[in-house]
Amino acid sequence: MLGKFDSIKKFGVLLGILLVLSIPLNAIAQQEKLSTQEMQEICAQAKADAKRDVNSTLWMGAGCLITWVGVLFAYVIEPSPPASRLLGKSAEYTAVYTDCYKEEAKQIQTSNAIKGAVITLVVYVIGYGSCCLLGSLGGG
Repeated sequence: MLGKFDSIKKFGVLLGILLVLSIPLNAIAQQEKLSTQEMQEICAQAKADAKRDVNSTLWMGAGCLITWVGVLFAYVIEPSPPASRLLGKSAEYTAVYTDCYKEEAKQIQTSNAIKGAVITLVVYVIGYGSCCLLGSLGGG
């Protein structure tokens, strides 16, 4: 008779363990998907944050000082959003926000580095042209 109660007891414990383990999985499965509108709002916020966070002057300076290398660095270096902005957010929110943030920040970095490199190119061309012009006028 005790063997029967032992089997029932083991079954009850096993059933309890399965129920406890299935509750978090069920909660994860029932998380709501973000709508297209919500995704656009998250992306717009991420882009605004990236514009505020990226140091445009730094990247323009990199383009001016190290020209194409600065542009390459701006393209290769992929900034991440501060973790504090993602605390307590869903995995889908975090993925959308992070992707939009990185894309916008990289675009800002690269465009400012290109602007800096173009400024340096213009200065070199004007400087070289001025030297050539002055040399031809005065060298007779």
